[in-house]
Amino acid sequence: MAFVSPLFLYGLFALAIPILIHLINFRRYKKIWFTNVRFLAEIKQERQRRSQLKQWILLAMRLLAIASLVIAFAQPYIPSPLQPVNQQQQQGISIFVDNSFSMDAVGSEGKLIETAKAKAREIVEAYKSSDRFQLLTNDFEGAHQHLVSRDEFLKLLEEVRISPASRKISEVVARQQDLLATSPNRSRNIFLISDFQEVTSDFTNLNPDTSSSFFILPLAANRASNLYIDTAYFESAVQQPDQLSHLRVRIRNTGPDRLEKIPVKLMINNRQKALASAGIDPGSETELILPFTNDQNGIQSGYVELPDYPIVYDDRCYLSYPLVTRVSILCINQEDENPYLNALFGSDSAFHFVNAGINRLNYSSFGGYSLIILNQVHRISSGLAQELIRFTINGGSLLVILPVKVDEADYKRFFHALGIPEPKDADTSLLRVSQIRVESQVYTDVFEPNASGRIELPANADLPVVNLHYPLPLTTASRIEPLLLLQNSDVLLARVPHGKGEVYLLTSPLELGYSSLPGHLLFVPTFYKIALLSQPRSDLYYFTTANKPVEVPADTFQHDLVFRIVKQDSELEIIPELRFVDGKMLLYPHDQIREAGLYTLYLGEKPLTGLAFNFPRDESELKCLDPEAIRECLERTQIRSFVLLQADHPSLTKEIREAGQGKPLWKLFILIALFLLALEIVIIRLFPKQ
Repeated sequence: MAFVSPLFLYGLFALAIPILIHLINFRRYKKIWFTNVRFLAEIKQERQRRSQLKQWILLAMRLLAIASLVIAFAQPYIPSPLQPVNQQQQQGISIFVDNSFSMDAVGSEGKLIETAKAKAREIVEAYKSSDRFQLLTNDFEGAHQHLVSRDEFLKLLEEVRISPASRKISEVVARQQDLLATSPNRSRNIFLISDFQEVTSDFTNLNPDTSSSFFILPLAANRASNLYIDTAYFESAVQQPDQLSHLRVRIRNTGPDRLEKIPVKLMINNRQKALASAGIDPGSETELILPFTNDQNGIQSGYVELPDYPIVYDDRCYLSYPLVTRVSILCINQEDENPYLNALFGSDSAFHFVNAGINRLNYSSFGGYSLIILNQVHRISSGLAQELIRFTINGGSLLVILPVKVDEADYKRFFHALGIPEPKDADTSLLRVSQIRVESQVYTDVFEPNASGRIELPANADLPVVNLHYPLPLTTASRIEPLLLLQNSDVLLARVPHGKGEVYLLTSPLELGYSSLPGHLLFVPTFYKIALLSQPRSDLYYFTTANKPVEVPADTFQHDLVFRIVKQDSELEIIPELRFVDGKMLLYPHDQIREAGLYTLYLGEKPLTGLAFNFPRDESELKCLDPEAIRECLERTQIRSFVLLQADHPSLTKEIREAGQGKPLWKLFILIALFLLALEIVIIRLFPKQ
């Protein structure tokens, strides 16, 4: 036990006053002898002993009553481990109010965000008006980066709203400690008010300041359930006009009940394109396929949504994607042009097909093509190899068709740079294609699935045959994806990722004298999809806080014009940072986009493409730590001074004062003094003076 005003304890010297009074007032009895009055003397002696006992009891009660009053004026208390050494010292208090999307859930006192704000008001009332306060939210706003007075804190608190930002607890505490460390002469108190979701509550990563006191206030929602759209993606990598597209939508149910007949709607360009319903088991996910046709040109923008309450930010997923309308292809030939490639691409308006001789190349024009075909070129110069490697690194697609005779040294050097194993000597055996990698993007939508949804080719399928190919050794370390395999497991067609682009390798010449592939039904869809997949692919959507760059064609840059990202049906407009990285032009929004929705990228006044931004789904999983789990986590850290506050406590202000200032006992000693005085009166009344 300690005392706030220990000087009052000198008042205990007043205990001498009742002692002196009692000593003076004690009656002194004289013995007077009478004859034949023996029994009367015995009665007087008994009354004398009772009177003395009564006086001693009254003396003890008065001494204790005075002592209790003196101790009460000294303000005794039970010290707290969180109590500052100097109670007169000004204190610094940092209060984190979690304003992430999960705080939009409903608790016993209403929405959690409003409850958190109310608790923050109670917290500041537990401190003196001279103390300084910091308000911190997930937004890490500049206005929240300094200590303010109590009134200023309450004004800032009124402005707190739900935000898409989400921070780890370790980030929050580090920010609080950094600010409080700027005021070394103040005692430091850190408050965390949150629902403490598992995904953000990384207490094990805390690096706490041992001079700070931690107060944890967990808030709990009435029901931890949420239905949301997790992801959306197309089955095919490219979408074309007037072609059927299949959008896959993954939906998660975090609640304890099975949900039936949940309507899911797809809107594209302000028109409803598909409608489906879903049934989802508790704590699981399901995928829906929404088929539709893109029957409009231009920017394709829309969203897929479902109904849910009260967490609504993740019920809509915005989408924006281009339609592939024209693909630029450069075919580099050794001598003659390839008639099969000319027939496939030359007469199709969807392709811009250009033939060029090996000796008449303009390397600077490579960046204007999506696909370059190296058609049966015997030798590859170092300059051409370097430009083709740079082309694939920057995102272009390269199709290499091996000739009848190759220059081993050139191809060995070229393949090594591309990460492709060196081909062996030509094999002239007559071999048939025995396996097609139907799950590859190249063959997506080429074959019809069976009733179970799987693609199975018939055992006696008529597949291409070759009588000359270059075996390609496959190793576990190689990144080669075989697309067509021969009967002896050699690769006929393979895909190899390189940089941001792709390399396709056909190990047999594209001539009917060496392969039946040019005249086979498989030729058209294979080369057609390779060409379509060479188009630059933009993300279907971005997340508002991820700060992922938006890639735009480098040839669109003009020094006198500025890139702008404008939200559709809104006045919101930002100018992103422009960077050139590895020949690519990247635009960085830098957290300027904080609203989910559909946007348009402009160069000057010209619209370039559509962009979709969604809120991140980190807060959609409503699994939270309970107080006991939080306590266990804190005990495993270096934090030794912490208090778990109770949200349902009748007086949070009183709980904080007791936790931070110790438990006061002066009221108890006042009650003891009053009780003793009352007991003294009772004794005097019941045992009158004899």
